[in-house]
Amino acid sequence: MSAAPFPPFPISGITIPTTPIVLAALEYSRAHTTVATVNHCLRSAAFALILARKDPTYASVDPETIALCTILHDMGWATTKGLLSKDKRFEVDGANIARDFIQAEIARAAADRDESRGKALEAKFDEHRIQLIWDAIALHMTPSIAAHKQKEVALTASGILGDFVGPHHPSGMITVEEFKEVVRAFPRAGYREEIPRNTCAMCVEKPETTYDNAVGELGLKLGVEGYKEKWEHNRMSDMLLGSLEMCEQYEG
Repeated sequence: MSAAPFPPFPISGITIPTTPIVLAALEYSRAHTTVATVNHCLRSAAFALILARKDPTYASVDPETIALCTILHDMGWATTKGLLSKDKRFEVDGANIARDFIQAEIARAAADRDESRGKALEAKFDEHRIQLIWDAIALHMTPSIAAHKQKEVALTASGILGDFVGPHHPSGMITVEEFKEVVRAFPRAGYREEIPRNTCAMCVEKPETTYDNAVGELGLKLGVEGYKEKWEHNRMSDMLLGSLEMCEQYEG
């Protein structure tokens, strides 16, 4: 396997891990998503590592785990449609795909009779760590919850946010110079156009997964044809209040 194209980051002072499983995750992401998505995920990894370097809260967080969380976090946008479900939020698809990938890597190491690597992977990526990665990816669009979960989950969401807000990150820990360095390393490559395109596709293809999250909000803002009526019919507040009223007949 060739070395990952991770340049040095002299301004940011970070190093993205190049362990075999991280490189395999990068290859997997490249095989099943777009260049714009891959670069967004790599920028997110870089920003997460910048935050980890500066914030003592994250001093004990494992960089390899964070790299996997961020590099695989948008697998729910896979261009290989066979990887995706028809009834789950894209964050859950991504979390499921990441979990399957890690488990497959462990199994592959064992099948290749690389006993030492297989045992090392199995020991490090035990059920608890795989669940952490699953949670980090599934909750990366729900920062109000992710911020109160384990450090790996919180840092993943915070690093991903860094790619959207850059030097305006609420932590105040991403400088303009660091932001420019990361974007030079991993250019946007049409990512700004890809977000509305993917959002609109989800609102059309599986709208039931979008009514209670930011995808639905973007669908409304972007004016996806016929979506507003579906969203209004499935508004969470109306469903909750309506259900309470409907069930009053069974009380008393």
